[in-house]
Amino acid sequence: MAGENKAVAAGAENGAAPKKSPLKLILIIGMVLVLGAGGFIGWQMFSKGKKADTPAGVEAIPERLTEGMSIMCPLKSFIVNLADKSGLGRRYLKITMELEVASEKGKELVDKQSAKLRDAILFVLSSLSYDEINSTGGKMRLKRSLLSRIKQTLGADVVRKVYFVEFVVQ
Repeated sequence: MAGENKAVAAGAENGAAPKKSPLKLILIIGMVLVLGAGGFIGWQMFSKGKKADTPAGVEAIPERLTEGMSIMCPLKSFIVNLADKSGLGRRYLKITMELEVASEKGKELVDKQSAKLRDAILFVLSSLSYDEINSTGGKMRLKRSLLSRIKQTLGADVVRKVYFVEFVVQ
């Protein structure tokens, strides 16, 4: 026993520390890894808003990721007289729409052909009566009719959907 005490005393004199529990070391390494992973994920989430400069020949976003994305293209408001079939007086429709297009090229086409589009849309809207658009089903039929007419006017299938942003009948 005296020999063991001498060995412990000699170890203390040499500055050697007693053995630490490996549990503390594992916990410290685990905490560092968790904090590092959390920091990396946070950095990834908050750095998405910043655009990195890319070389001219390299796309910033792969095209396969943008396939499901769409671009909204607002149109100016339309105010038209509704066709009066009932003889009860004049009714007006004020409607504002946005078109969902598949790509930036589609948006450019809509912008370039805006006069043709407005003309085609005005003809569709002015041929309507109040009875045709006063129900939800009538509005859905109007959306389908407008989408068909827009696709026919543009000569390309760039518009996916028509959204009514404002719809007022007086």
